[in-house]
Amino acid sequence: MRLLLLGAEGQLGRHLSPRLSAIGELISSGRAGGDKPCDLASAKQLSTLLNTVQPKVVINAAAWTAVDAAEDQPRAARLLNTELPDQLAGWCQRHDALLVHYSTDYVFDGHPGRAWREDDATAPASVYGRTKLDGELAIRASGARALILRTAWLYSACPGNFLSAILARAAQGESLRVVSDQYGSPTWAGSLAAVTGDLLQRVDGWHDDDPRAMVLHAVDRGQMSWHEFAVMAVQTAAQYGVIEQPVEVAAIDSGQWPQKAKRPSWSVLDLGALETLLGRALATTQQALTACIKQWNRQ
Repeated sequence: MRLLLLGAEGQLGRHLSPRLSAIGELISSGRAGGDKPCDLASAKQLSTLLNTVQPKVVINAAAWTAVDAAEDQPRAARLLNTELPDQLAGWCQRHDALLVHYSTDYVFDGHPGRAWREDDATAPASVYGRTKLDGELAIRASGARALILRTAWLYSACPGNFLSAILARAAQGESLRVVSDQYGSPTWAGSLAAVTGDLLQRVDGWHDDDPRAMVLHAVDRGQMSWHEFAVMAVQTAAQYGVIEQPVEVAAIDSGQWPQKAKRPSWSVLDLGALETLLGRALATTQQALTACIKQWNRQ
């Protein structure tokens, strides 16, 4: 089985590569790296890549993830979050290929009193959330066989995410101020890559005559605020020697950390459907964070 991984240079792509290589023939693509570099903002380049590789599975780990910047650059966000998956889904539908695409908890807003389920009504409150939801809708309208994995608060030992940012400051002995009134499901990129691999092992069991896209929530097991996650991260990093000692982590309200894009106050995702399909419980936030920190020490 030939697999094409887009966004291979990002934090999720880096974790996906070894998992996917164990499943089949993997062709990786990044903007400036991978087996076949491609500028995904160019529909022509993407078409050439797809037609050259002829994959049976396309894994799209590329996205516009700068939530605040999307408010000022909606066209750029839409290009990667809506138009890219739309083009991928169209190609997959025409070539009987499977598309694996990643979406976000930011398609929701409000507080249902429980974790969000896959069939709950969506109501994104930001440009980022709307472009990601429109990407989902484009895939579902295409008729392609697709797996849409909604994830949340993705982090890793790679630079450029919440965890790496706060631990870089903590390593310098700086205290932290972190929002305490936004709740979600922090997810290690390694966990999401493992889930993706497990699901792809089941591809042969999926009905080829059912064109509908399957939407699943794929996060680590846990619900907490950014502040609670930061406290856990600092303590775990100190325990395993990534930083010398814990630093103070002060809790603040969202209003004390003004941001252009509105974030959902509650975006905890329900894991029931995914765990039933896999037949196993997913890692807890603490288990996944510990695995990430141990990997940090090996880098």
